[in-house]
Amino acid sequence: MNKGSIFFCASCGHESTGYLGKCPSCSDWNSFKEAPKEPKVKKDKTRHLFTKAESKLLTLDQIKEDEVSRYNSKSEELNRVLGGGIVPGSLTLMGGEPGIGKSTLLLQVSKNFAEQNLTVLYVSAEESSRQLRLRANRLGIKPDCKEILVYAENNLNSIINEIESLEPNLVIIDSIQAVYMAELDSVPGSPSQIRDCTGNLMRLAKSINVPIFIVGHINKEGDIAGPKMLEHMVDTVLQFENSRDSNIRFLRSIKNRFGSTDEIAIFQMEAHGLIDVTNPSAIFLEEKSGGMLFAAREGKRTILLEIQALTLGSDYSNPRRIANGVEINRLHQILAIIEKTLGISLAKTDIYLNVVGGINIKDPALDLAIALAIYNSAMGQSNDRDIVALGELGLSGEIRSVTDIEARIRECSKLGYKEIIIPESSFRKLQNQEALGAKIISAKNINSLVKNPSSKTKTQVTSH
Repeated sequence: MNKGSIFFCASCGHESTGYLGKCPSCSDWNSFKEAPKEPKVKKDKTRHLFTKAESKLLTLDQIKEDEVSRYNSKSEELNRVLGGGIVPGSLTLMGGEPGIGKSTLLLQVSKNFAEQNLTVLYVSAEESSRQLRLRANRLGIKPDCKEILVYAENNLNSIINEIESLEPNLVIIDSIQAVYMAELDSVPGSPSQIRDCTGNLMRLAKSINVPIFIVGHINKEGDIAGPKMLEHMVDTVLQFENSRDSNIRFLRSIKNRFGSTDEIAIFQMEAHGLIDVTNPSAIFLEEKSGGMLFAAREGKRTILLEIQALTLGSDYSNPRRIANGVEINRLHQILAIIEKTLGISLAKTDIYLNVVGGINIKDPALDLAIALAIYNSAMGQSNDRDIVALGELGLSGEIRSVTDIEARIRECSKLGYKEIIIPESSFRKLQNQEALGAKIISAKNINSLVKNPSSKTKTQVTSH
Protein backbone atom coordinates (compact mmCIF):
# COMPACT_ATOMS: atom_id res chain seq x y z
CA MET A 1 0.00 0.00 0.00
CA ASN A 2 1.52 3.29 -1.14
CA LYS A 3 1.38 6.38 0.99
CA GLY A 4 -0.94 8.99 -0.42
CA SER A 5 -3.05 6.48 -2.39
CA ILE A 6 -6.80 6.44 -2.65
CA PHE A 7 -9.05 3.43 -3.10
CA PHE A 8 -12.13 3.24 -5.32
CA CYS A 9 -14.87 0.68 -5.81
CA ALA A 10 -14.67 -0.91 -9.26
CA SER A 11 -18.44 -1.47 -9.21
CA CYS A 12 -19.80 1.97 -8.34
CA GLY A 13 -16.79 4.33 -8.15
CA HIS A 14 -17.06 5.10 -4.39
CA GLU A 15 -13.78 6.58 -3.12
CA SER A 16 -12.06 5.92 0.21
CA THR A 17 -8.76 6.88 1.81
CA GLY A 18 -8.24 3.26 2.92
CA TYR A 19 -9.03 -0.24 1.72
CA LEU A 20 -12.52 -1.53 2.57
CA GLY A 21 -13.68 -5.11 2.27
CA LYS A 22 -17.29 -4.10 1.61
CA CYS A 23 -18.30 -1.02 -0.34
CA PRO A 24 -20.58 1.21 1.79
CA SER A 25 -22.27 2.51 -1.35
CA CYS A 26 -23.15 -0.60 -3.40
CA SER A 27 -22.42 -3.32 -0.74
CA ASP A 28 -20.12 -5.19 -3.14
CA TRP A 29 -17.35 -7.25 -1.52
CA ASN A 30 -13.62 -7.09 -2.41
CA SER A 31 -14.23 -4.51 -5.12
CA PHE A 32 -11.81 -1.80 -3.93
CA LYS A 33 -8.73 -1.02 -6.02
CA GLU A 34 -5.76 1.16 -5.19
CA ALA A 35 -4.92 4.23 -7.24
CA PRO A 36 -2.24 6.90 -6.60
CA LYS A 37 -3.59 10.24 -5.48
CA GLU A 38 -3.42 12.87 -8.18
CA PRO A 39 -0.85 15.64 -7.63
CA LYS A 40 -2.29 19.10 -7.38
CA VAL A 41 -1.61 21.02 -10.57
CA LYS A 42 -2.19 24.64 -11.36
CA LYS A 43 -5.19 25.08 -13.61
CA ASP A 44 -4.57 26.99 -16.82
CA LYS A 45 -6.85 28.66 -19.31
CA THR A 46 -7.04 25.60 -21.56
CA ARG A 47 -9.29 23.95 -18.98
CA HIS A 48 -11.99 26.60 -19.39
CA LEU A 49 -15.13 25.37 -21.09
CA PHE A 50 -15.83 28.60 -23.00
CA THR A 51 -13.55 30.85 -25.05
CA LYS A 52 -12.49 34.30 -23.87
CA ALA A 53 -14.83 35.92 -26.41
CA GLU A 54 -17.79 34.04 -24.95
CA SER A 55 -16.84 34.58 -21.30
CA LYS A 56 -18.09 38.12 -20.80
CA LEU A 57 -20.92 39.84 -18.97
CA LEU A 58 -24.13 40.13 -20.98
CA THR A 59 -27.68 41.25 -20.35
CA LEU A 60 -30.49 38.99 -21.54
CA ASP A 61 -31.33 41.24 -24.51
CA GLN A 62 -27.70 41.00 -25.74
CA ILE A 63 -27.91 37.21 -26.02
CA LYS A 64 -29.04 35.96 -29.43
CA GLU A 65 -32.13 33.79 -29.19
CA ASP A 66 -31.31 31.39 -32.02
CA GLU A 67 -33.25 28.17 -32.44
CA VAL A 68 -31.05 25.16 -31.72
CA SER A 69 -30.41 23.24 -34.95
CA ARG A 70 -30.38 19.47 -34.58
CA TYR A 71 -29.20 16.48 -36.54
CA ASN A 72 -31.92 14.03 -37.49
CA SER A 73 -30.99 10.58 -36.15
CA LYS A 74 -33.67 9.12 -38.47
CA SER A 75 -35.03 7.25 -35.44
CA GLU A 76 -38.36 8.73 -34.36
CA GLU A 77 -38.03 7.24 -30.88
CA LEU A 78 -34.47 8.49 -30.29
CA ASN A 79 -35.38 11.94 -31.61
CA ARG A 80 -38.33 11.96 -29.19
CA VAL A 81 -36.28 11.19 -26.09
CA LEU A 82 -33.55 13.68 -27.11
CA GLY A 83 -36.08 16.48 -27.54
CA GLY A 84 -36.17 16.58 -31.35
CA GLY A 85 -32.78 15.34 -32.52
CA ILE A 86 -29.05 15.43 -31.77
CA VAL A 87 -27.77 18.89 -30.80
CA PRO A 88 -24.35 19.90 -32.22
CA GLY A 89 -21.80 20.48 -29.46
CA SER A 90 -23.71 18.33 -26.96
CA LEU A 91 -22.27 15.55 -24.80
CA THR A 92 -24.65 12.64 -24.22
CA LEU A 93 -24.11 9.77 -21.78
CA MET A 94 -25.91 6.50 -22.56
CA GLY A 95 -25.97 3.79 -19.88
CA GLY A 96 -27.49 0.34 -19.58
CA GLU A 97 -26.88 -3.31 -18.80
CA PRO A 98 -24.40 -5.32 -20.92
CA GLY A 99 -26.00 -6.59 -24.12
CA ILE A 100 -29.12 -4.41 -23.84
CA GLY A 101 -28.45 -2.62 -27.14
CA LYS A 102 -26.37 0.53 -26.45
CA SER A 103 -23.72 -0.14 -29.09
CA THR A 104 -26.32 -1.51 -31.50
CA LEU A 105 -28.42 1.66 -31.33
CA LEU A 106 -25.41 3.96 -31.73
CA LEU A 107 -24.13 1.95 -34.69
CA GLN A 108 -27.59 2.24 -36.27
CA VAL A 109 -27.45 6.01 -35.71
CA SER A 110 -24.03 5.98 -37.42
CA LYS A 111 -25.61 4.20 -40.38
CA ASN A 112 -28.38 6.81 -40.53
CA PHE A 113 -25.83 9.64 -40.44
CA ALA A 114 -23.86 8.00 -43.26
CA GLU A 115 -27.02 7.84 -45.38
CA GLN A 116 -27.22 11.64 -44.98
CA ASN A 117 -23.55 11.99 -46.11
CA LEU A 118 -22.51 12.92 -42.56
CA THR A 119 -19.21 11.63 -41.16
CA VAL A 120 -19.14 9.54 -37.98
CA LEU A 121 -16.09 8.61 -35.91
CA TYR A 122 -16.81 5.47 -33.87
CA VAL A 123 -14.16 5.04 -31.16
CA SER A 124 -14.15 1.43 -30.01
CA ALA A 125 -12.26 1.44 -26.70
CA GLU A 126 -13.32 -2.09 -25.68
CA GLU A 127 -13.93 -4.11 -28.83
CA SER A 128 -11.54 -4.72 -31.69
CA SER A 129 -12.31 -3.31 -35.14
CA ARG A 130 -13.10 -6.83 -36.36
CA GLN A 131 -15.74 -7.31 -33.66
CA LEU A 132 -17.32 -4.01 -34.64
CA ARG A 133 -17.29 -5.07 -38.30
CA LEU A 134 -19.26 -8.23 -37.41
CA ARG A 135 -21.95 -6.18 -35.66
CA ALA A 136 -22.07 -3.75 -38.59
CA ASN A 137 -22.67 -6.68 -40.95
CA ARG A 138 -25.63 -7.84 -38.84
CA LEU A 139 -27.11 -4.34 -38.99
CA GLY A 140 -26.83 -4.20 -42.77
CA ILE A 141 -24.11 -1.55 -42.98
CA LYS A 142 -22.33 -1.83 -46.31
CA PRO A 143 -18.58 -2.56 -46.08
CA ASP A 144 -17.81 0.17 -48.61
CA CYS A 145 -19.42 2.87 -46.43
CA LYS A 146 -16.83 5.68 -46.31
CA GLU A 147 -18.69 7.96 -43.89
CA ILE A 148 -18.27 5.66 -40.85
CA LEU A 149 -14.70 5.63 -39.53
CA VAL A 150 -13.74 3.12 -36.82
CA TYR A 151 -10.90 3.88 -34.43
CA ALA A 152 -9.96 1.10 -31.97
CA GLU A 153 -8.15 3.16 -29.31
CA ASN A 154 -8.56 4.01 -25.63
CA ASN A 155 -5.87 6.68 -25.19
CA LEU A 156 -7.77 9.93 -24.89
CA ASN A 157 -4.99 12.12 -26.27
CA SER A 158 -4.86 10.04 -29.46
CA ILE A 159 -8.66 10.12 -29.70
CA ILE A 160 -8.78 13.91 -29.34
CA ASN A 161 -6.10 14.36 -32.01
CA GLU A 162 -8.14 12.28 -34.46
CA ILE A 163 -11.34 14.20 -33.68
CA GLU A 164 -9.64 17.58 -34.13
CA SER A 165 -8.03 16.59 -37.44
CA LEU A 166 -11.13 14.86 -38.85
CA GLU A 167 -13.86 17.20 -37.46
CA PRO A 168 -16.65 14.63 -37.95
CA ASN A 169 -20.37 15.32 -37.64
CA LEU A 170 -20.76 12.77 -34.80
CA VAL A 171 -18.38 11.08 -32.35
CA ILE A 172 -19.18 7.90 -30.38
CA ILE A 173 -16.96 6.78 -27.48
CA ASP A 174 -17.61 3.16 -26.45
CA SER A 175 -17.05 3.18 -23.52
CA ILE A 176 -15.95 5.97 -21.16
CA GLN A 177 -14.83 3.45 -18.51
CA ALA A 178 -12.19 2.06 -20.91
CA VAL A 179 -10.71 5.43 -21.95
CA TYR A 180 -7.70 6.81 -20.06
CA MET A 181 -5.34 9.78 -19.94
CA ALA A 182 -1.66 8.80 -19.86
CA GLU A 183 -0.69 11.74 -17.63
CA LEU A 184 -2.82 10.37 -14.80
CA ASP A 185 -1.38 7.54 -12.69
CA SER A 186 -4.76 6.00 -11.91
CA VAL A 187 -6.07 3.00 -13.83
CA PRO A 188 -8.80 3.22 -16.53
CA GLY A 189 -12.26 3.21 -14.99
CA SER A 190 -11.19 4.96 -11.80
CA PRO A 191 -13.19 8.03 -10.74
CA SER A 192 -10.35 10.43 -11.57
CA GLN A 193 -9.89 8.97 -15.06
CA ILE A 194 -13.62 9.05 -15.81
CA ARG A 195 -13.96 12.59 -14.48
CA ASP A 196 -11.00 14.07 -16.39
CA CYS A 197 -11.71 12.18 -19.62
CA THR A 198 -15.32 13.36 -19.60
CA GLY A 199 -14.26 16.92 -18.84
CA ASN A 200 -11.87 16.97 -21.80
CA LEU A 201 -14.51 15.51 -24.11
CA MET A 202 -17.00 18.15 -22.97
CA ARG A 203 -14.54 20.96 -23.75
CA LEU A 204 -13.82 19.41 -27.15
CA ALA A 205 -17.52 19.09 -28.01
CA LYS A 206 -18.14 22.77 -27.20
CA SER A 207 -15.01 24.08 -28.93
CA ILE A 208 -15.52 22.40 -32.34
CA ASN A 209 -19.35 22.09 -32.05
CA VAL A 210 -19.48 18.32 -32.57
CA PRO A 211 -22.00 16.07 -30.77
CA ILE A 212 -20.36 13.30 -28.74
CA PHE A 213 -22.06 10.17 -27.38
CA ILE A 214 -20.27 8.29 -24.60
CA VAL A 215 -21.35 4.82 -23.47
CA GLY A 216 -21.32 4.10 -19.74
CA HIS A 217 -21.48 0.83 -17.80
CA ILE A 218 -23.85 0.37 -14.87
CA ASN A 219 -23.30 -1.20 -11.46
CA LYS A 220 -25.39 -3.78 -9.57
CA GLU A 221 -27.80 -1.11 -8.37
CA GLY A 222 -28.60 -0.07 -11.94
CA ASP A 223 -26.79 3.28 -11.69
CA ILE A 224 -24.12 4.40 -14.14
CA ALA A 225 -20.73 3.33 -12.78
CA GLY A 226 -18.24 6.02 -11.81
CA PRO A 227 -18.52 9.27 -9.85
CA LYS A 228 -21.97 10.85 -9.68
CA MET A 229 -20.30 13.97 -11.01
CA LEU A 230 -20.23 12.27 -14.42
CA GLU A 231 -23.99 12.73 -14.82
CA HIS A 232 -23.74 16.39 -13.80
CA MET A 233 -20.99 17.13 -16.33
CA VAL A 234 -22.78 15.92 -19.48
CA ASP A 235 -25.70 17.62 -21.24
CA THR A 236 -27.92 14.55 -21.56
CA VAL A 237 -28.17 11.25 -19.69
CA LEU A 238 -30.04 8.38 -21.35
CA GLN A 239 -30.56 5.01 -19.68
CA PHE A 240 -31.68 1.75 -21.25
CA GLU A 241 -34.11 -0.47 -19.36
CA ASN A 242 -34.85 -4.06 -20.26
CA SER A 243 -38.36 -5.49 -20.27
CA ARG A 244 -38.53 -8.78 -18.34
CA ASP A 245 -38.43 -11.86 -20.62
CA SER A 246 -39.16 -9.70 -23.65
CA ASN A 247 -37.42 -8.10 -26.60
CA ILE A 248 -38.81 -4.67 -25.68
CA ARG A 249 -36.26 -2.00 -24.72
CA PHE A 250 -37.01 1.31 -22.98
CA LEU A 251 -34.74 4.34 -23.27
CA ARG A 252 -35.41 7.00 -20.63
CA SER A 253 -34.10 10.54 -20.45
CA ILE A 254 -32.79 11.11 -16.91
CA LYS A 255 -31.31 14.52 -17.71
CA ASN A 256 -31.66 16.68 -20.82
CA ARG A 257 -30.54 20.30 -21.17
CA PHE A 258 -32.21 20.52 -24.57
CA GLY A 259 -35.57 18.90 -23.90
CA SER A 260 -37.95 17.23 -21.47
CA THR A 261 -36.84 14.55 -19.03
CA ASP A 262 -40.28 12.92 -19.04
CA GLU A 263 -39.96 11.33 -22.48
CA ILE A 264 -39.39 7.63 -23.09
CA ALA A 265 -38.31 5.83 -26.26
CA ILE A 266 -39.46 2.27 -26.92
CA PHE A 267 -37.64 -0.18 -29.20
CA GLN A 268 -38.06 -3.81 -30.15
CA MET A 269 -34.91 -5.89 -30.49
CA GLU A 270 -34.85 -7.95 -33.68
CA ALA A 271 -32.16 -9.99 -35.42
CA HIS A 272 -31.20 -7.00 -37.59
CA GLY A 273 -31.21 -4.38 -34.81
CA LEU A 274 -33.49 -2.15 -32.74
CA ILE A 275 -36.81 -1.21 -34.35
CA ASP A 276 -38.83 1.87 -33.33
CA VAL A 277 -42.12 1.05 -31.58
CA THR A 278 -44.41 3.91 -32.56
CA ASN A 279 -47.60 2.30 -31.15
CA PRO A 280 -46.58 0.60 -27.88
CA SER A 281 -50.18 0.29 -26.66
CA ALA A 282 -50.89 -2.24 -29.42
CA ILE A 283 -48.01 -4.42 -28.23
CA PHE A 284 -48.75 -4.17 -24.50
CA LEU A 285 -52.46 -4.92 -24.98
CA GLU A 286 -51.97 -7.66 -27.57
CA GLU A 287 -53.10 -10.37 -25.12
CA LYS A 288 -55.44 -8.95 -22.49
CA SER A 289 -56.34 -11.20 -19.56
CA GLY A 290 -59.08 -9.37 -17.66
CA GLY A 291 -56.88 -6.99 -15.69
CA MET A 292 -57.59 -3.30 -15.23
CA LEU A 293 -56.52 -0.95 -18.02
CA PHE A 294 -54.61 2.27 -17.41
CA ALA A 295 -53.41 5.13 -19.66
CA ALA A 296 -49.88 6.11 -18.58
CA ARG A 297 -48.53 9.51 -19.53
CA GLU A 298 -44.84 9.53 -20.52
CA GLY A 299 -43.88 13.02 -21.67
CA LYS A 300 -46.14 13.88 -24.62
CA ARG A 301 -47.06 10.25 -25.21
CA THR A 302 -49.94 8.23 -23.79
CA ILE A 303 -49.42 4.46 -23.42
CA LEU A 304 -52.26 2.07 -22.60
CA LEU A 305 -51.25 -0.72 -20.22
CA GLU A 306 -52.86 -3.62 -18.38
CA ILE A 307 -52.48 -4.05 -14.63
CA GLN A 308 -52.80 -7.64 -13.40
CA ALA A 309 -53.35 -8.64 -9.79
CA LEU A 310 -53.48 -12.06 -8.15
CA THR A 311 -54.62 -12.65 -4.56
CA LEU A 312 -54.18 -15.99 -2.79
CA GLY A 313 -54.76 -17.13 0.77
CA SER A 314 -51.46 -17.42 2.62
CA ASP A 315 -50.37 -19.95 5.24
CA TYR A 316 -47.51 -17.74 6.39
CA SER A 317 -47.59 -15.14 9.13
CA ASN A 318 -46.04 -12.63 6.72
CA PRO A 319 -47.87 -12.91 3.37
CA ARG A 320 -45.99 -12.18 0.16
CA ARG A 321 -46.16 -8.81 -1.53
CA ILE A 322 -44.60 -8.84 -5.03
CA ALA A 323 -44.90 -5.92 -7.45
CA ASN A 324 -43.44 -5.82 -10.97
CA GLY A 325 -43.41 -2.40 -12.61
CA VAL A 326 -44.60 -0.60 -9.45
CA GLU A 327 -42.73 0.43 -6.30
CA ILE A 328 -43.44 -2.00 -3.46
CA ASN A 329 -44.11 0.82 -0.96
CA ARG A 330 -46.76 2.14 -3.26
CA LEU A 331 -48.46 -1.26 -3.29
CA HIS A 332 -48.42 -1.38 0.51
CA GLN A 333 -50.07 2.04 0.70
CA ILE A 334 -52.85 1.06 -1.74
CA LEU A 335 -53.48 -2.18 0.19
CA ALA A 336 -53.90 -0.16 3.38
CA ILE A 337 -56.42 2.13 1.63
CA ILE A 338 -58.39 -0.89 0.34
CA GLU A 339 -58.56 -2.52 3.77
CA LYS A 340 -59.56 0.69 5.53
CA THR A 341 -61.99 2.03 2.92
CA LEU A 342 -63.65 -1.11 1.56
CA GLY A 343 -63.42 -3.18 4.74
CA ILE A 344 -61.67 -6.10 2.98
CA SER A 345 -59.09 -7.96 5.05
CA LEU A 346 -55.90 -8.76 3.12
CA ALA A 347 -53.71 -9.54 6.15
CA LYS A 348 -53.64 -13.27 5.32
CA THR A 349 -53.43 -12.85 1.55
CA ASP A 350 -50.50 -13.08 -0.86
CA ILE A 351 -50.62 -10.22 -3.36
CA TYR A 352 -48.93 -10.39 -6.78
CA LEU A 353 -49.07 -7.28 -8.97
CA ASN A 354 -47.77 -7.01 -12.53
CA VAL A 355 -47.63 -4.27 -15.16
CA VAL A 356 -47.86 -6.15 -18.46
CA GLY A 357 -44.93 -5.41 -20.77
CA GLY A 358 -42.29 -4.99 -18.07
CA ILE A 359 -42.35 -1.19 -18.04
CA ASN A 360 -41.79 0.65 -14.74
CA ILE A 361 -44.53 3.19 -14.03
CA LYS A 362 -44.31 6.09 -11.57
CA ASP A 363 -47.42 7.93 -12.75
CA PRO A 364 -49.63 8.51 -9.65
CA ALA A 365 -52.73 8.12 -11.85
CA LEU A 366 -52.05 4.37 -11.74
CA ASP A 367 -53.35 4.06 -8.15
CA LEU A 368 -57.01 3.53 -9.02
CA ALA A 369 -56.28 0.81 -11.60
CA ILE A 370 -54.12 -1.05 -9.05
CA ALA A 371 -56.81 -0.85 -6.36
CA LEU A 372 -59.56 -2.10 -8.69
CA ALA A 373 -57.35 -4.89 -10.04
CA ILE A 374 -56.66 -6.13 -6.50
CA TYR A 375 -60.32 -5.77 -5.54
CA ASN A 376 -61.47 -7.71 -8.61
CA SER A 377 -59.03 -10.54 -7.86
CA ALA A 378 -60.10 -10.70 -4.21
CA MET A 379 -63.77 -10.86 -5.28
CA GLY A 380 -63.16 -13.38 -8.08
CA GLN A 381 -64.08 -10.86 -10.78
CA SER A 382 -62.49 -9.63 -13.99
CA ASN A 383 -62.59 -6.50 -16.11
CA ASP A 384 -64.81 -8.00 -18.82
CA ARG A 385 -65.96 -4.59 -20.09
CA ASP A 386 -62.39 -3.36 -20.70
CA ILE A 387 -62.89 -0.33 -18.44
CA VAL A 388 -59.94 2.08 -18.17
CA ALA A 389 -59.31 3.51 -14.69
CA LEU A 390 -57.44 6.79 -14.06
CA GLY A 391 -56.93 8.42 -10.68
CA GLU A 392 -54.60 8.97 -7.75
CA LEU A 393 -55.82 7.61 -4.41
CA GLY A 394 -55.74 9.68 -1.26
CA LEU A 395 -55.28 8.00 2.11
CA SER A 396 -58.99 8.30 2.92
CA GLY A 397 -59.99 6.64 -0.36
CA GLU A 398 -60.74 9.80 -2.32
CA ILE A 399 -59.85 9.79 -6.03
CA ARG A 400 -57.68 12.78 -6.85
CA SER A 401 -57.32 14.56 -10.20
CA VAL A 402 -54.64 13.61 -12.74
CA THR A 403 -52.72 15.57 -15.38
CA ASP A 404 -53.40 15.57 -19.15
CA ILE A 405 -56.78 13.91 -18.67
CA GLU A 406 -58.11 14.81 -22.14
CA ALA A 407 -55.02 13.43 -23.90
CA ARG A 408 -55.39 10.16 -21.99
CA ILE A 409 -59.09 9.88 -22.85
CA ARG A 410 -58.45 10.57 -26.55
CA GLU A 411 -55.83 7.80 -26.73
CA CYS A 412 -58.18 5.32 -25.06
CA SER A 413 -60.98 6.25 -27.44
CA LYS A 414 -58.68 5.98 -30.47
CA LEU A 415 -57.77 2.42 -29.49
CA GLY A 416 -61.42 1.45 -29.04
CA TYR A 417 -61.78 1.64 -25.25
CA LYS A 418 -64.92 3.66 -24.61
CA GLU A 419 -65.54 3.35 -20.84
CA ILE A 420 -63.15 5.39 -18.72
CA ILE A 421 -63.27 6.05 -14.97
CA ILE A 422 -61.82 9.43 -14.02
CA PRO A 423 -61.82 11.55 -10.82
CA GLU A 424 -64.86 13.74 -10.30
CA SER A 425 -62.62 16.82 -10.04
CA SER A 426 -61.12 16.05 -13.48
CA PHE A 427 -64.60 15.39 -14.89
CA ARG A 428 -65.67 18.94 -14.03
CA LYS A 429 -62.71 20.38 -15.97
CA LEU A 430 -63.51 18.61 -19.26
CA GLN A 431 -64.41 21.17 -21.93
CA ASN A 432 -66.07 19.14 -24.69
CA GLN A 433 -67.00 15.65 -23.50
CA GLU A 434 -68.79 14.63 -26.70
CA ALA A 435 -65.69 15.27 -28.83
CA LEU A 436 -63.67 12.84 -26.69
CA GLY A 437 -65.68 9.91 -28.04
CA ALA A 438 -65.92 7.93 -24.82
CA LYS A 439 -68.32 7.20 -21.96
CA ILE A 440 -66.87 9.06 -18.98
CA ILE A 441 -67.52 7.58 -15.53
CA SER A 442 -66.69 10.03 -12.74
CA ALA A 443 -66.10 9.03 -9.15
CA LYS A 444 -65.29 10.98 -5.99
CA ASN A 445 -63.96 8.04 -3.97
CA ILE A 446 -63.32 4.35 -4.40
CA ASN A 447 -66.44 3.42 -2.40
CA SER A 448 -68.67 4.86 -5.13
CA LEU A 449 -67.23 2.42 -7.68
CA VAL A 450 -68.17 -0.73 -5.75
CA LYS A 451 -71.92 -1.31 -5.40
CA ASN A 452 -71.86 -4.73 -3.81
CA PRO A 453 -68.50 -5.98 -2.42
CA SER A 454 -69.94 -9.47 -1.84
CA SER A 455 -71.08 -9.86 -5.48
CA LYS A 456 -69.25 -12.41 -7.63
CA THR A 457 -70.10 -10.63 -10.87
CA LYS A 458 -67.89 -8.19 -12.69
CA THR A 459 -67.13 -4.84 -11.07
CA GLN A 460 -70.12 -2.52 -10.99
CA VAL A 461 -69.62 1.21 -11.36
CA THR A 462 -71.84 4.25 -11.11
CA SER A 463 -71.66 7.27 -13.38
CA HIS A 464 -72.69 10.84 -12.77
